[in-house]
Amino acid sequence: MNSFVKKSWSAALAAVTLVSSAMGSPIFTSSAVSVSLQQAAEGTESAYSAPAAAVSSDIDVTDIGELSVPLLTSNKVAAADYNIPDLSIPAKSVPETEGIKFVKDMRLGWNLGNTMDAIDDTGWVGSEMGIETCWNGGYKTSKKMIDTVKDAGFRTVRIPVSWHNHVDGNYQITKQWMDRVQEIVDYAIDNDMYVILNVHHDNDDKHMYPDSAHYAQSKKYMTTVWSQIAERFKDYDNKLIFETMNEPRLIGHQNEWWINPSNPDCIDAIKTINKLNQDVLDTIRSSGGNNGTRYVAVPGYDCSVDGATNDNFQIPSDKVQNRLIVAVHAYLPYGFALAEESDSQSVSKFNIKTDTGEINQAFDKVYQKYTSKGIPVYVGEYGAREKGNNVQDRVDCAAYFTAYASSVGVTCCWWDDISFMLLDRSNCTWKRPEIVAAINKYARGSAQSTIVTSVTNPNEIVTTTTSANVSESDKIYGTDNGSGTVSFGTSIGETAFVDVQFAGNTNFMNGCLGFSPQLNGKSYWVSYVWEAKKSGVITLDMNNPKQVMDVSTEPAEAVTDADVKKQLIENIKKEKSALLQAWYASDKSGKEITPPASGAESIKAFIISSNGSQQTTTTTTTTATTSTTSEPKTTSTTTSTTTTTITSTTSTTTVTEPVTTTTTVTVVKADKYGDVNCDGEIDMSDVVLIMQYLANPNKYGLEGSDEKHITEKGLANGDVDKSSEGITANDALRIQEFLLKKVASLDIAG
Repeated sequence: MNSFVKKSWSAALAAVTLVSSAMGSPIFTSSAVSVSLQQAAEGTESAYSAPAAAVSSDIDVTDIGELSVPLLTSNKVAAADYNIPDLSIPAKSVPETEGIKFVKDMRLGWNLGNTMDAIDDTGWVGSEMGIETCWNGGYKTSKKMIDTVKDAGFRTVRIPVSWHNHVDGNYQITKQWMDRVQEIVDYAIDNDMYVILNVHHDNDDKHMYPDSAHYAQSKKYMTTVWSQIAERFKDYDNKLIFETMNEPRLIGHQNEWWINPSNPDCIDAIKTINKLNQDVLDTIRSSGGNNGTRYVAVPGYDCSVDGATNDNFQIPSDKVQNRLIVAVHAYLPYGFALAEESDSQSVSKFNIKTDTGEINQAFDKVYQKYTSKGIPVYVGEYGAREKGNNVQDRVDCAAYFTAYASSVGVTCCWWDDISFMLLDRSNCTWKRPEIVAAINKYARGSAQSTIVTSVTNPNEIVTTTTSANVSESDKIYGTDNGSGTVSFGTSIGETAFVDVQFAGNTNFMNGCLGFSPQLNGKSYWVSYVWEAKKSGVITLDMNNPKQVMDVSTEPAEAVTDADVKKQLIENIKKEKSALLQAWYASDKSGKEITPPASGAESIKAFIISSNGSQQTTTTTTTTATTSTTSEPKTTSTTTSTTTTTITSTTSTTTVTEPVTTTTTVTVVKADKYGDVNCDGEIDMSDVVLIMQYLANPNKYGLEGSDEKHITEKGLANGDVDKSSEGITANDALRIQEFLLKKVASLDIAG
């Protein structure tokens, strides 16, 4: 992808379906789907298809084939409202050359987007190594992330890397950046995965710019950088693939993204790209080690299908046979997949019967030009933006795109970032398991997949935005001191508000209320993200920040310790001032507005005075689900709690005499961990009572109206999870794990 836009911050957690248990009480369970792929051999006139019977069950899922994918519903679409389409697309004849077979084995890919490809040309990040996390919400790449990707059926990881922020005047790459790139590559290589490594956002007139006027400069930069990459990785085997460039194009030109093969500037650019591809290939081949036979991928103009299939584009000459791959990107159909919602061409719906023309046309071109002749091709980037409640449309599009690509012998890599997110990097779970399952179903070859959608931390932070109706007299507006800090003169408390009034043609804005607290000798950055698509007031729940970063480390890292988060939040609610920031703004045509704050006539922050009243509705959903596929049986265990709280705040001033009260507290100890309803047995009824207690404390709490409400002894028995204090959804999950014999004991002392 070309650029990062700080949009679509709202996190989504996998939901669960409420069904009835055998005992007549409501229980929370997953809706699981198992699918298999029976794929025709390459080179035959068969079809890419999958059986229509995507079997649904509640806890146990039967493995019905080579590819078994447990699937949970999304938080926006109920289980009955989506399905993976049953497709049968005729497979075209593709010669089984060595390159074709190699790309087939890559199967399905995932991009580590907006990470090592992030750039900082103005110095706003403040540190070289901090660039890794500056575009992705603060999440440093971990081995667990890559493990999660591998487990879900992806066999390839594309690692886009931008280098120009990490070189000196002679284009020598800093050791710490190269070491970090290698560390991430090793995460995947150690998992026996394929890795694509490239030069990404280095397309500018100071480094690489594909026209004749800049060719000499571009050649020097590209060959110098690639000689170092090739040297560092020359002993890696052929599962490491080098991709020469990413989307080379004439930035700022009227044909930057839409190639015109007859335009003289475009022709010059295409021919310059041909030369640069050759230069890089020659550099790699001459570097020794395994680079003499390594697979190298080459793009055409802007990495588009048209850029690679026009008459002027040429694959470079190679010293070895069957070691070149053509790389293309395809976000199709454009209006659905790539166009932002502010774009006049944007649509949120995809009709699998009528909207497939752009996909068919693109892959037919690829087939005719390359794969039909035994020349391998992969799609380095594809995907579809999330636009409101369009999960089923995205599932349909992803399934069809992947299936049609497979039918012409092409392997695809999903672009994963904030706008196209499948993997939630904050907890290494799949935000959109439906899409992961759909592309698994129609990817080339077979694989065993485990799609994990669990949120194991009951304090998982989710930004909550609601509207507020507060009288003007009760608002305390922050006073701007001129540096972006607003002061309220009193503690912020549980809720803050941002009043955004758009200017002129503004269509979208976002930003944050930010804090830089200190805790235990460390410095942190905590932000509450706001976004607006029209003028109005945005409510920020101060218990739910979007970013919690430890900035005392180099580079900064996301805070995952629940206790640290909790303490920071409590301290922030006592703060009397905050940074009010605008991050991004765009107009109705989708053009960025700079500076962002100029997109608004006014941006104000306020809180509510102590003698005012407010009513704010906040919904927080915490889901804990683990879905695992193994042969011959698949099990899924799920717990969930959804809490809706209506808070009314009033204030009364009362003068009273001091009163001293002595309270004796009796501590109730557990006598049988897991026996929440104290009936002497540990079974699903104990899980049910935890969920009822969390979801409806008035009925099932300590003094609930139901005769089977929880007791002090039950609370003690039910607190079996070591990671959290008190009864949470994690305790219900652990009891289910015990019942499924995944853990041997519930004794927390054991």
